[in-house]
Amino acid sequence: MLFLSFFLLLLVNDAFSQKSNWHNTNAISTFNMFREPSYISALGGIGNIEPLIFEGDIAPYYILSLNPENRWGIELSPRIIIRMYNKHSYPVRTPSYMPRATFFYQIIDNTGQKKDWFTYFSWCHHSNGQDGSFYYEADSTKINTYSGNFSTNLFEGGIFMSRPEKKKPYVINYLKLSASYHYKQNPEIRKLYGRLRFFADYQSSVDLSKILKKFSNPSVKYHKGNINQMIRLGWIAGSMPDANDFDFKRRLVFRYTLSYKPSFFNDVTIFAQYYYGQDYYNIYFNRTLSLFRVGIAAKTSIFN
Repeated sequence: MLFLSFFLLLLVNDAFSQKSNWHNTNAISTFNMFREPSYISALGGIGNIEPLIFEGDIAPYYILSLNPENRWGIELSPRIIIRMYNKHSYPVRTPSYMPRATFFYQIIDNTGQKKDWFTYFSWCHHSNGQDGSFYYEADSTKINTYSGNFSTNLFEGGIFMSRPEKKKPYVINYLKLSASYHYKQNPEIRKLYGRLRFFADYQSSVDLSKILKKFSNPSVKYHKGNINQMIRLGWIAGSMPDANDFDFKRRLVFRYTLSYKPSFFNDVTIFAQYYYGQDYYNIYFNRTLSLFRVGIAAKTSIFN
């Protein structure tokens, strides 16, 4: 039932985003590309993770347009990630609460060359809503993943460039460079988490309808559909236990996502993803995941 509720929420939020309007549609559609989508994964996937019924990431975005020319604005998101475990009574433990406030500014709107440049700055919080002891025992080194307290605040900033070109079948959608610093954490994780992080994100897409027209009768109409690939490379700097400065096994973050967006589902996509790196699910951060999974995703926006 909870899985069905997540699926319906994705579709309802997608419907809201289609009805909304912002004056600078090119700018907001560009900014929408680099956001983390809401998604539901089917089961836990293949890898070193506990058996799951599903993992759900609900991330609606509320945009406040403040400038008359709509070159800058503020975005709010009450993001939550939930894992439902395949155990007795299907428990959901220690969700990740990840609210975010983002200021963004459009540096260059070069319509003639199909190029947009943005910069952004975010304040984020990440916690699990628990207040138990971080370790199972006072003198233990085993982290209490059942009810242990996890909390961190961070700043994130970066730039991204997009090249929206609707006429070409192959498009580089965007390139994003960013860095984050976790400035305030509960004391136990300060020397464990890796407080400074660097990321590079890349996305490209293929318009299937334009490809098919080249190999068939041009009078035949094809349903629109896109195949997207997204790559994220990250590096975790700062203090981490049992990890030297060039420990690729502990510090590297890699994510590759291949998705298909059929025309009849608006912004809902079907995806397959491989993830390697630090577990992003709050207090489980002290392990490295290697995981392949599939699911559905959608990017949702509500404009002021």
